[in-house]
This record gives sequence, structure tokens and C-alpha cells, in this order.
Amino acid sequence: MEPDKRDQGEFEPLDSCDERILAVINELHKRDDPMPSDLNERVEFVLELEAALDARVASVYRPKELTLVRGDSELAVNQGDPTSITFDCETVTVMVTPRPSALQEIRLDGWIGPEGTYAVELRSPQGTRRATTDETGRFVLEGLPNNEMFQLVIRPDEALQREGLPAVVVTPAVRL
Repeated sequence: MEPDKRDQGEFEPLDSCDERILAVINELHKRDDPMPSDLNERVEFVLELEAALDARVASVYRPKELTLVRGDSELAVNQGDPTSITFDCETVTVMVTPRPSALQEIRLDGWIGPEGTYAVELRSPQGTRRATTDETGRFVLEGLPNNEMFQLVIRPDEALQREGLPAVVVTPAVRL
């Protein structure tokens, strides 16, 4: 015999059946999509950067609308250049395109907006590499190891900081 559910509204208190369903859903989440073990450290890292260094943490930008790109023989609808990675925060946008340059090495072409001069630091397990942009925000880093994680630290020059840009912008780590 089934319980009568006609009078049970959406605002009724949870019963034991609801609690069992929620427990099963909770277990599924724990098994199939667990919380990252270092989530607390990531949040603390971001908060410390933003508070202590006047830094902004950029996020990976994923376009929401489709763009047209030229294919081999005709125009095709695509999600932009699949090899480019764009990072974005409130005031700074960074786009990088990794390209093979030698055996197991990558050349990283980058552009930072708004235009101006920036110090660029690439952090990877192999160490730190530095570059400076030209006045248009373009930079190149060569001889980078293929298939390695990297993170960019961007420091606008003083003139850009006076215009309101943060002192430091840090990107999330991504794989070349």
C-alpha cells in the first residue's frame, strides 16, 4: 500500500523517504564528482593574492557564442581557435597561442590588453621564464617544454597601474 501523496506540497517538511533520496544523491556526488582535495588551499591562495598583492586571478575565457572561421574549402562554424587560450579578469585580457618550435619544445605567442607594457612571468615545473611585452602588449616565450603545466603572472607597468589596472594578474595553471 502506497502513502497518499496528493496533499504533500512542495513546502512540506522532509520525510524519511526524502532523506534516503538525498543520501543516495550525496553518495553519488562523493563518488563521481568529489570536491578537490586542495580546494581550501586554492581559495586561500586567491584570497591572499587579492588582499596582499592587489592581484587579480584571471579565469579561462570560453566564448558563449559561435564564431565563423575559414576552413579548408568553406566557412565553418567553430568555437574560435582551439589552440589559443584566453584568460580574462575585470581589466586585463591575456591570449596565448602555443606553437611547436622544435622537437618537444613550444613557442608561446601572447597578447595582453589593454595595450601597454607588461612584465610577463611564466611559471612551470621547469622553472621561471620572463619576457616583456612591446607597447602593443605582444610577447613571445620560446624553448618551453611540451606538455607541461604553466601559469602566467602579469605585471602592468606603472603607467597602466595609474590608469586602474591591478599590480598583478595571475592565470590559472594550464597544460601547454
